Amino acid sequence: MITNERGASIIGVILVLAVLTLSGVIFVSVFSTGVEESTGEVLSSRALFAAEGGMEAAIGHLKKAPVATNWLWKDGYLAKPMGGGTVDAEVLEYESRDATLAGANKCEPFESVIVSTGANPARTVYASLAWSSASNMGLELYDNSVADCNNPTASANLIASSATSNMPETIRYRVQTAPPATITYTARVLGVAGDAYKLRIAHPDETNFGTGNTCGQPAGPPYDACMRAVISLGRHMDARREVFSGFSRTP
Repeated sequence: MITNERGASIIGVILVLAVLTLSGVIFVSVFSTGVEESTGEVLSSRALFAAEGGMEAAIGHLKKAPVATNWLWKDGYLAKPMGGGTVDAEVLEYESRDATLAGANKCEPFESVIVSTGANPARTVYASLAWSSASNMGLELYDNSVADCNNPTASANLIASSATSNMPETIRYRVQTAPPATITYTARVLGVAGDAYKLRIAHPDETNFGTGNTCGQPAGPPYDACMRAVISLGRHMDARREVFSGFSRTP
Protein backbone atom coordinates (compact mmCIF):
# COMPACT_ATOMS: atom_id res chain seq x y z
CA MET A 1 0.00 0.00 0.00
CA ILE A 2 2.81 2.42 0.90
CA THR A 3 4.64 1.56 -2.30
CA ASN A 4 1.53 2.27 -4.34
CA GLU A 5 1.05 5.62 -2.62
CA ARG A 6 4.65 6.59 -3.31
CA GLY A 7 4.28 5.57 -6.96
CA ALA A 8 1.13 7.61 -7.29
CA SER A 9 2.86 10.59 -5.67
CA ILE A 10 5.78 10.36 -8.09
CA ILE A 11 3.42 10.19 -11.04
CA GLY A 12 1.52 13.20 -9.70
CA VAL A 13 4.74 15.18 -9.31
CA ILE A 14 5.78 14.27 -12.84
CA LEU A 15 2.41 15.39 -14.20
CA VAL A 16 2.61 18.68 -12.30
CA LEU A 17 6.14 19.30 -13.58
CA ALA A 18 5.03 18.49 -17.11
CA VAL A 19 2.13 20.94 -16.87
CA LEU A 20 4.39 23.63 -15.43
CA THR A 21 7.00 23.03 -18.13
CA LEU A 22 4.40 23.18 -20.90
CA SER A 23 2.94 26.36 -19.39
CA GLY A 24 6.41 27.89 -19.25
CA VAL A 25 7.10 27.04 -22.88
CA ILE A 26 3.77 28.52 -23.96
CA PHE A 27 4.39 31.66 -21.89
CA VAL A 28 7.88 32.13 -23.34
CA SER A 29 6.57 31.60 -26.88
CA VAL A 30 3.70 34.06 -26.43
CA PHE A 31 5.99 36.56 -24.74
CA SER A 32 8.59 36.27 -27.52
CA THR A 33 5.92 36.71 -30.20
CA GLY A 34 4.58 39.76 -28.36
CA VAL A 35 8.06 41.27 -28.14
CA GLU A 36 8.70 40.64 -31.85
CA GLU A 37 5.38 42.22 -32.83
CA SER A 38 5.99 45.19 -30.58
CA THR A 39 9.52 45.64 -31.93
CA GLY A 40 8.24 45.36 -35.50
CA GLU A 41 5.61 48.02 -34.85
CA VAL A 42 8.22 50.35 -33.35
CA LEU A 43 10.59 49.89 -36.28
CA SER A 44 7.75 50.36 -38.77
CA SER A 45 6.70 53.56 -37.02
CA ARG A 46 10.26 54.87 -37.09
CA ALA A 47 10.56 54.04 -40.79
CA LEU A 48 7.31 55.95 -41.38
CA PHE A 49 8.64 58.94 -39.41
CA ALA A 50 11.79 58.87 -41.56
CA ALA A 51 9.69 58.76 -44.75
CA GLU A 52 7.53 61.66 -43.60
CA GLY A 53 10.60 63.62 -42.54
CA GLY A 54 12.15 63.08 -45.97
CA MET A 55 8.92 64.24 -47.60
CA GLU A 56 8.85 67.44 -45.55
CA ALA A 57 12.53 68.10 -46.23
CA ALA A 58 12.08 67.63 -50.00
CA ILE A 59 9.00 69.86 -50.17
CA GLY A 60 10.75 72.49 -48.06
CA HIS A 61 13.72 72.42 -50.42
CA LEU A 62 11.51 72.83 -53.49
CA LYS A 63 9.52 75.73 -52.05
CA LYS A 64 12.28 77.78 -50.45
CA ALA A 65 13.61 80.96 -52.04
CA PRO A 66 14.98 81.64 -54.57
CA VAL A 67 12.29 79.86 -56.56
CA ALA A 68 14.26 80.22 -59.80
CA THR A 69 16.71 77.55 -58.63
CA ASN A 70 15.04 75.55 -55.88
CA TRP A 71 11.73 74.87 -57.63
CA LEU A 72 13.68 73.15 -60.41
CA TRP A 73 15.63 70.96 -57.97
CA LYS A 74 15.41 67.31 -59.03
CA ASP A 75 18.21 65.43 -57.26
CA GLY A 76 16.10 64.12 -54.38
CA TYR A 77 17.79 62.22 -51.56
CA LEU A 78 19.69 58.94 -51.46
CA ALA A 79 20.25 57.28 -48.05
CA LYS A 80 19.83 60.61 -46.29
CA PRO A 81 20.09 60.18 -42.47
CA MET A 82 16.72 60.85 -40.88
CA GLY A 83 15.56 60.15 -37.31
CA GLY A 84 17.97 57.29 -36.71
CA GLY A 85 17.17 55.73 -40.08
CA THR A 86 17.63 56.78 -43.69
CA VAL A 87 15.39 58.06 -46.45
CA ASP A 88 15.39 57.98 -50.26
CA ALA A 89 13.29 60.60 -52.03
CA GLU A 90 12.47 61.05 -55.70
CA VAL A 91 11.28 64.39 -57.08
CA LEU A 92 8.80 63.88 -59.92
CA GLU A 93 6.70 65.90 -62.28
CA TYR A 94 3.04 65.72 -61.27
CA GLU A 95 0.20 65.96 -63.76
CA SER A 96 -3.52 66.17 -63.08
CA ARG A 97 -5.74 64.94 -65.91
CA ASP A 98 -9.50 64.96 -65.39
CA ALA A 99 -11.85 63.85 -68.15
CA THR A 100 -15.00 61.95 -69.10
CA LEU A 101 -14.93 58.84 -71.25
CA ALA A 102 -16.51 59.23 -74.66
CA GLY A 103 -16.28 55.48 -75.25
CA ALA A 104 -15.06 52.47 -73.30
CA ASN A 105 -11.55 53.81 -72.79
CA LYS A 106 -9.22 56.76 -73.20
CA CYS A 107 -5.46 57.00 -73.67
CA GLU A 108 -3.33 59.64 -71.92
CA PRO A 109 0.25 59.78 -73.27
CA PHE A 110 3.03 61.48 -71.31
CA GLU A 111 6.78 61.89 -71.65
CA SER A 112 9.43 60.98 -69.10
CA VAL A 113 13.06 62.05 -69.12
CA ILE A 114 15.66 60.20 -67.05
CA VAL A 115 18.41 62.72 -66.36
CA SER A 116 22.09 61.83 -66.22
CA THR A 117 23.06 64.54 -63.74
CA GLY A 118 22.53 64.56 -60.00
CA ALA A 119 23.10 61.91 -57.36
CA ASN A 120 19.60 60.45 -57.42
CA PRO A 121 17.69 60.94 -60.68
CA ALA A 122 14.00 60.06 -60.44
CA ARG A 123 13.09 56.71 -62.04
CA THR A 124 9.53 55.99 -60.91
CA VAL A 125 6.22 56.32 -62.75
CA TYR A 126 3.24 56.45 -60.40
CA ALA A 127 -0.32 56.67 -61.75
CA SER A 128 -3.50 56.88 -59.70
CA LEU A 129 -7.09 56.77 -61.01
CA ALA A 130 -10.22 57.81 -59.10
CA TRP A 131 -13.77 58.23 -60.38
CA SER A 132 -17.22 59.42 -59.41
CA SER A 133 -19.24 57.03 -61.57
CA ALA A 134 -21.13 54.00 -60.29
CA SER A 135 -19.23 51.60 -62.53
CA ASN A 136 -15.80 50.30 -61.60
CA MET A 137 -12.89 51.53 -63.71
CA GLY A 138 -9.46 50.19 -64.63
CA LEU A 139 -6.01 51.55 -65.39
CA GLU A 140 -3.23 50.29 -67.67
CA LEU A 141 0.31 51.51 -68.40
CA TYR A 142 1.97 51.07 -71.81
CA ASP A 143 5.59 51.62 -72.83
CA ASN A 144 4.97 53.85 -75.84
CA SER A 145 2.51 56.23 -77.43
CA VAL A 146 -0.68 54.31 -78.23
CA ALA A 147 -1.82 54.94 -81.78
CA ASP A 148 -5.21 53.22 -81.42
CA CYS A 149 -6.73 53.30 -77.94
CA ASN A 150 -9.06 50.43 -78.87
CA ASN A 151 -6.06 48.30 -79.87
CA PRO A 152 -3.15 49.52 -77.71
CA THR A 153 -0.89 46.49 -78.21
CA ALA A 154 -0.57 47.34 -81.92
CA SER A 155 1.87 50.14 -81.06
CA ALA A 156 2.91 49.55 -77.42
CA ASN A 157 3.52 46.89 -74.82
CA LEU A 158 1.50 46.56 -71.63
CA ILE A 159 3.73 47.19 -68.61
CA ALA A 160 1.24 46.96 -65.76
CA SER A 161 -2.49 47.04 -65.10
CA SER A 162 -4.80 47.61 -62.15
CA ALA A 163 -8.48 46.68 -62.22
CA THR A 164 -9.90 45.72 -58.84
CA SER A 165 -13.04 46.60 -56.92
CA ASN A 166 -11.06 49.15 -54.92
CA MET A 167 -10.61 52.85 -55.55
CA PRO A 168 -8.26 54.37 -56.42
CA GLU A 169 -6.56 52.11 -58.92
CA THR A 170 -2.79 52.64 -58.75
CA ILE A 171 0.23 51.61 -60.78
CA ARG A 172 3.82 52.04 -59.63
CA TYR A 173 6.58 51.30 -62.13
CA ARG A 174 10.34 51.83 -61.85
CA VAL A 175 11.92 52.79 -65.17
CA GLN A 176 14.72 50.40 -66.16
CA THR A 177 16.18 52.35 -69.10
CA ALA A 178 19.58 53.91 -68.42
CA PRO A 179 19.94 57.73 -68.60
CA PRO A 180 19.86 59.82 -70.60
CA ALA A 181 16.56 58.55 -71.95
CA THR A 182 13.41 60.22 -73.18
CA ILE A 183 10.53 57.78 -73.06
CA THR A 184 6.87 58.09 -73.96
CA TYR A 185 4.35 56.17 -71.87
CA THR A 186 0.58 55.93 -72.11
CA ALA A 187 -1.89 55.60 -69.25
CA ARG A 188 -5.06 53.90 -70.55
CA VAL A 189 -8.29 54.45 -68.61
CA LEU A 190 -10.99 51.79 -68.96
CA GLY A 191 -14.64 52.14 -68.07
CA VAL A 192 -18.05 52.92 -69.52
CA ALA A 193 -18.98 55.83 -71.77
CA GLY A 194 -19.90 58.81 -69.61
CA ASP A 195 -17.66 57.82 -66.68
CA ALA A 196 -15.89 60.85 -65.21
CA TYR A 197 -12.43 60.24 -63.79
CA LYS A 198 -9.47 61.92 -62.14
CA LEU A 199 -6.07 60.69 -63.27
CA ARG A 200 -2.89 61.70 -61.45
CA ILE A 201 0.45 60.87 -63.08
CA ALA A 202 3.85 61.40 -61.42
CA HIS A 203 6.92 60.62 -63.50
CA PRO A 204 10.58 61.54 -64.12
CA ASP A 205 10.90 65.15 -65.21
CA GLU A 206 10.77 66.60 -68.64
CA THR A 207 13.35 69.32 -69.34
CA ASN A 208 12.97 71.84 -66.51
CA PHE A 209 9.89 69.86 -65.50
CA GLY A 210 8.09 70.69 -68.74
CA THR A 211 6.02 73.68 -69.81
CA GLY A 212 2.42 74.74 -70.07
CA ASN A 213 1.14 74.94 -66.48
CA THR A 214 2.42 78.23 -65.09
CA CYS A 215 0.32 78.68 -61.92
CA GLY A 216 -1.18 81.82 -63.37
CA GLN A 217 2.27 83.34 -63.91
CA PRO A 218 3.95 84.40 -67.17
CA ALA A 219 5.20 81.50 -69.29
CA GLY A 220 8.82 80.45 -68.83
CA PRO A 221 11.12 79.68 -65.90
CA PRO A 222 10.85 79.47 -62.99
CA TYR A 223 7.10 78.77 -63.06
CA ASP A 224 6.86 76.13 -65.77
CA ALA A 225 4.79 73.15 -64.68
CA CYS A 226 3.93 74.30 -61.19
CA MET A 227 3.06 70.81 -59.92
CA ARG A 228 5.50 68.38 -58.30
CA ALA A 229 5.38 65.03 -56.54
CA VAL A 230 7.69 63.35 -54.06
CA ILE A 231 8.01 59.64 -53.27
CA SER A 232 9.81 59.19 -49.96
CA LEU A 233 11.00 55.77 -48.75
CA GLY A 234 11.99 55.57 -45.08
CA ARG A 235 14.17 52.80 -43.68
CA HIS A 236 14.85 51.83 -40.09
CA MET A 237 16.79 48.58 -39.71
CA ASP A 238 14.67 45.98 -41.55
CA ALA A 239 11.51 48.12 -41.69
CA ARG A 240 10.47 50.02 -44.83
CA ARG A 241 7.68 52.59 -45.18
CA GLU A 242 6.80 54.81 -48.14
CA VAL A 243 4.77 58.00 -48.51
CA PHE A 244 3.70 59.85 -51.65
CA SER A 245 2.48 63.40 -52.14
CA GLY A 246 1.56 65.61 -55.06
CA PHE A 247 1.53 69.37 -54.55
CA SER A 248 1.79 72.73 -56.30
CA ARG A 249 3.39 76.09 -55.74
CA THR A 250 1.48 79.27 -56.39
CA PRO A 251 3.97 82.14 -56.13
